[in-house]
Amino acid sequence: MIPHVKPGTDQIARSFLQKAVRRGDQDMTQKAINLIIQNGDFSWLRGRLAVINFEECWTYGLNISFDNDIQIITDHFLNIASAVKNKNAAGLGSLAYEYSEGKISVLQANADDIHIKKVADAVKDPITFWNWADKQAKSNDQIKMVQNAKVSLKKAAWSWDKAFIIAAAYLAITNSIPSTDYLPKTSNSSFPVWTGIDKHTKTGRNNIDKAAKQLGVQVYNARLLSFYFESAVCNKIKDSPWWEREREWKLSTKGYTVAQAKKEWARLLPAVKALLSAEEQKLKARLSAAPQHRQQQMSLFNL
Repeated sequence: MIPHVKPGTDQIARSFLQKAVRRGDQDMTQKAINLIIQNGDFSWLRGRLAVINFEECWTYGLNISFDNDIQIITDHFLNIASAVKNKNAAGLGSLAYEYSEGKISVLQANADDIHIKKVADAVKDPITFWNWADKQAKSNDQIKMVQNAKVSLKKAAWSWDKAFIIAAAYLAITNSIPSTDYLPKTSNSSFPVWTGIDKHTKTGRNNIDKAAKQLGVQVYNARLLSFYFESAVCNKIKDSPWWEREREWKLSTKGYTVAQAKKEWARLLPAVKALLSAEEQKLKARLSAAPQHRQQQMSLFNL
């Protein structure tokens, strides 16, 4: 499902931000933030921090805050960009959301299925879940993660995003919270800017669909492949078995093994890149031109 956005929303800038964070490029993350703020979209940026945090590196939830401050929000995004990603909450949350929607094929008839069912129950009845979570949280970190997740949940608009956040609280209570590790800052002059123009944007969808039709691939399959093998690429990722399980399940629903899916995407990739080449150049120009905004400019925005 593609979320509806208001007319005039800069879908590409919003989409590019998350791709830059995933790939760990702080310079590109900063440029994306500059462009989004130039668009007068700081309120969205602050709210989106909740989703990107728990989707990309849920353990950073111990540090998250939503201050009405450009620099603090920017620093959070830059920290998540440099973090080694942990996608376990995204994977578990996605499977639980699908199960809550009646997709029983997410289950594997093993002991881990219970976790999907419990998070799915929480998605359907969050009040009961949070009452349980508050009682189960014992350590300071567990208490902090649950509280930060509850605050973050209010900022998530879509059910699947909420499921990521609920899954993070569940993981924090039922397991130890892994450390958040960071990588040194690197500069990537060949950053694939075109990856920000993906299936989450109208332009990206149209061009992915065009490439799919040219090569005889089903449109939805092409969008799915572009997500897992391009849009979702991370700089480095910690062992995230729930994420791997979710990816394998989703690809299997279209008849692919992971290896088969990679091969299919390799066939599509040149056509998609070629079709997005002109749009990529436009985005590069916009990213370079956007001024870096500082805290004293906050009064320009209606927050």
